[in-house]
Amino acid sequence: MNILGLDISTSMIGIAVIDDKYKLKTYDKIKFKTDMPLEERVDFLVNKLHHLDKYYNLSAVYIEQPAMMFGRGKTTAQTMSKLQRFNGMCSYAVYNELQIIPSLIHPSSARKKMNISIPRSVSNKKHFIIERVKEKYPKFTFNLTRYGNPQPGTDDIADAIVVAYAGVRTTLEGENAESKGESSK
Repeated sequence: MNILGLDISTSMIGIAVIDDKYKLKTYDKIKFKTDMPLEERVDFLVNKLHHLDKYYNLSAVYIEQPAMMFGRGKTTAQTMSKLQRFNGMCSYAVYNELQIIPSLIHPSSARKKMNISIPRSVSNKKHFIIERVKEKYPKFTFNLTRYGNPQPGTDDIADAIVVAYAGVRTTLEGENAESKGESSK
């Protein structure tokens, strides 16, 4: 069983595949040009999905839930609307290409399933998550900028890994509940 995790934004999509033994099989990102229409961006995702399914025979897809609230002066209604629209387009593309209905998972729920708790004192949450993912998966490598920061997109890949990991946990917990005669949520 291989689970695909996606972290979708309109500028980049983080991608990760983790198997049912929690082994990180692959990770990548799709970076979009700013002038590219959303529909063309979805075509890039469809192409990537096709190749991933060919090599990994995907059994479930988990997508990080898009932002639902305004973020302290960073997020406008227009940005949120565009992200929601693109997330919906990508969700449908997953279903259309793989015949799998993707599950949305809230970022904090995904981090909790991977035992990542961000202390309030942490000023750079993205770097913190990248480091926790690196601790869990030492083979997760990334390049640094000349200033020593992870290259743009590294946080999207790390988030996709967290989402895929949470997807595996969620899927396995559901199977365990079914085998015990319990109903799964």
